[in-house]
Amino acid sequence: MKTSVSILIVLALLMVGSCNEGNIYQHTTSINRNDFKTTQSLIGSVVQFDNELLKPTHLQVFDSLLFTINTREERTIHIFDLKAKRKIGERITAGNGPGEMLQPRIVKVDKESIQIFDIATSTLFEYSMSDFVANPKPIVLRKIKLDKSTASEAYLLGEHLIGAVYNPSYQLNSYNLNGKKVGEYGSYPNSDVVFSDSEKLESYRFSFITNLNDKMLICYNWTDLIDILDKDGHLEKRLHGPEHFISLFKEFHEGDVISANSMKGQTRDAYFSPVSVGNDFFVLYSGKSEDEEGYSILANQIFVFSWKGVPEQILSLDQGVFSITVDEKNKKIYGISDTPEFHIVEFAYK
Repeated sequence: MKTSVSILIVLALLMVGSCNEGNIYQHTTSINRNDFKTTQSLIGSVVQFDNELLKPTHLQVFDSLLFTINTREERTIHIFDLKAKRKIGERITAGNGPGEMLQPRIVKVDKESIQIFDIATSTLFEYSMSDFVANPKPIVLRKIKLDKSTASEAYLLGEHLIGAVYNPSYQLNSYNLNGKKVGEYGSYPNSDVVFSDSEKLESYRFSFITNLNDKMLICYNWTDLIDILDKDGHLEKRLHGPEHFISLFKEFHEGDVISANSMKGQTRDAYFSPVSVGNDFFVLYSGKSEDEEGYSILANQIFVFSWKGVPEQILSLDQGVFSITVDEKNKKIYGISDTPEFHIVEFAYK
């Protein structure tokens, strides 16, 4: 009798332990840390500016300029001179008026122009780079209002704009440069876990970028998957790892609202804040469980892949950040930390 009871307990434990292992995906390349060619340990230094940084949520570097996105500020984009370590301007008033934005994100910057996408209005604004830096009220050179709203930023992909959407059937919309929707891209992964639509949308939330030319990147936030798509939306490579987990959510109904909550002990952070850097992309990786002691959103690892999906480097950070930008020319990474208070950290890499 004791033997039978013991067997039943073991079987029950195995069943519980397998709940988070229904993560066998089709058409995947499994990766682990040993697949990366090199590993570097990076020591960060706090960038001290002459002005208080407030609470930046996103950042972008170009040449010697650092742009930060700041919430709950009258002007949402602040510009810093990295050489002089001082703030040189504030741009874009928060609001719904002409030239104003509610959720700006910088999606392209070079010596000629800067493109900013307002998520709240699904509108792309383009400015001359020199005018944007010098003029407190820069002149909009081009404005593209998308006819179908997006769930996050929209990025150029050749002669189209690509934006992420919150839809259980596909992940991305394609728009022409007049803002008209012309296509739908991206298929959610199939595993042996059965999801409702709301559970699937939560379990497979993702961060998204393009290389601005011919490739799209989907980095899943709560399962360690990365999808690389070509310019026509075909899956070129699906990378799975290094921990091979999936986070589970449970659907709930509140009146007419249907959503899903994370299941206790079954949720971990994966990939976020991807950045295109030449022929590679850099992406923060966490792997932390929300239930572990001392949990925070800060990640201490950056994984570097080629746009062909080859694991290149693991950059191990001595302090965690939650958003990054990369200066390819000077081999510098800038990240935002909120511990013990908001600040910018600089890392040098090889």
